[in-house]
Amino acid sequence: MKGENSYYSILGVHENASNHELRKAFCKLSIELHPDTTALEIDEAKNKFQEVLEAYENLNNSDLRRIYDEKLKKNSKNKYKNNTNFVNNLIIDSNNKNFVENRRPFSNGELFALFTLIVIISMSLICSIFIASFAGKELDTIPTWLLK
Repeated sequence: MKGENSYYSILGVHENASNHELRKAFCKLSIELHPDTTALEIDEAKNKFQEVLEAYENLNNSDLRRIYDEKLKKNSKNKYKNNTNFVNNLIIDSNNKNFVENRRPFSNGELFALFTLIVIISMSLICSIFIASFAGKELDTIPTWLLK
């Protein structure tokens, strides 16, 4: 976050925006600003994309958003004071070891995908051992290059 831009203005949402509205704004901006799909220079696009990503990650996390909103209210009272202290305090708070996680938890779909992946890999290993045992091949085979 640079200068006067708040995370809300970076994403172009209201301060009372829901997580769905935040995600929608993030998806729209990420498509527009992604370095592979934009007409901007690569460095500028990369910096803007990282700002949008940082804003979304901090606003999507309820703990970080609450802290950010509190600091934003304190900062609005002292509007003309140094904004860099505000940003530095937010970074220090987000790196605080009291937070269990700074990222969002897995969604149900992501957990299901991980579970499915583990089941498929396990079943593949079991099936390959089963097929190898019925094909008459031993599991401990000698490489052909050693048989000279």
